Amino acid sequence: MGGIGKRKVGGDHKHRKTFKQQRRSQFQERHIDQVWEDVRKPPSMVHNGKTGPLGTTSTAELDEDVPGFGKHYCIPCGKYFNTATALASHEGERPHKRRAKLLNITPRPHNQRDAEAAAGMGAPDNGPKLRVNAAAGVAVMDE
Repeated sequence: MGGIGKRKVGGDHKHRKTFKQQRRSQFQERHIDQVWEDVRKPPSMVHNGKTGPLGTTSTAELDEDVPGFGKHYCIPCGKYFNTATALASHEGERPHKRRAKLLNITPRPHNQRDAEAAAGMGAPDNGPKLRVNAAAGVAVMDE
């Protein structure tokens, strides 16, 4: 049969992520509502070696803390890659295609202003604006 320590239940545990690693990865990536506007903005940066990659919407300089100094960035997924080959490979994968399709077909996601309006905490409605007639010193309602 099997000796002590020989039993494997559930497969190889060396290649599994721990619970903490899975939870951390959920919060490190940017969510749909954060990326939605970035996808719709045209890339406005020029790559001159000092500024970030063409796809990003920020004007940050090349960053040593991110993979590939931030040169290869996937806007829909919000991920950095080491090489252009890795980025091209990622763009052909199913999770990237799903995310890109979801960003293109969904309407603008809800934001904090929408949530406050739904809860009745939106901007107050103070009625129509009044303009002051300086000559007569009387407030007149605009129509």
